[in-house]
Amino acid sequence: MQIYDTERRAKREFAPREEGHVRMYVCGPTVYDQIHIGNGRTFVAFDAIRRYLEAKGYDVTFVQNLTDVDDKIINRAAEEGRSAAEVASEYSDAFREQMRRMGVEPPSVQPKATEEIPQMIALIEELVEGGHAYATPAGDVYFSVSSCPTYGEVSGRRVEDLLAGARVEVDEDKRESADFALWKAAKPGEPSWESPWGAGRPAGTRSAWPWRGATSACRLTSTAGAPTSSFPITKTRTPRPRPLGARRSRTSGCTPGCFASTARR
Repeated sequence: MQIYDTERRAKREFAPREEGHVRMYVCGPTVYDQIHIGNGRTFVAFDAIRRYLEAKGYDVTFVQNLTDVDDKIINRAAEEGRSAAEVASEYSDAFREQMRRMGVEPPSVQPKATEEIPQMIALIEELVEGGHAYATPAGDVYFSVSSCPTYGEVSGRRVEDLLAGARVEVDEDKRESADFALWKAAKPGEPSWESPWGAGRPAGTRSAWPWRGATSACRLTSTAGAPTSSFPITKTRTPRPRPLGARRSRTSGCTPGCFASTARR
């Protein structure tokens, strides 16, 4: 069996890290609204891949996260006068029910962002210590894109190009416009956790911890001498289709670009 290697731009023989065992990770939704048909396409497609691998005799560990703390969740909660946890719980349950109705098998593991805060903090600390991230006086922590030569290699773009084409965000504490937040300082009324940089929360966007794959190779290079992660992943942005219905959905689901291959180098 062959699989397309995005980094090398070629097909290659599929070989899992562990003989007979495939580990798959597919981004789950940010749970602040109902998913739409475009989101469902991703989950159906990778469910088919999982089933195929299992039919070929592989033992498959399928991991899919749920982002249950995010700006959109917090904003939705404020609009409706309830807690972010209540919003996240409602739409997490709705997502699982929709997957059941679509015939998509439940994941082997489905971690929630709020249940992985200590691990996130530990990873950010490693990045800061390795010179790949920096804290600001306000208590935010940013990933330094220019510190990672391999950042963007899956998309085929150089770090210099990414920096030149980055959208400039209004934040005088950022060193470069392409740098992105890993941790956000707490604002009044928002859910927060204690960290070495003060009370705050992980900086999620459309999917849980979008920076985690993007930073893994740099983290491992700085701590172990050579990267061991298969594919450093850049954040992707693909158009999302309009939902079936009268109003525009506010769902923030996953896109196919969020899939992380488990093939080894």
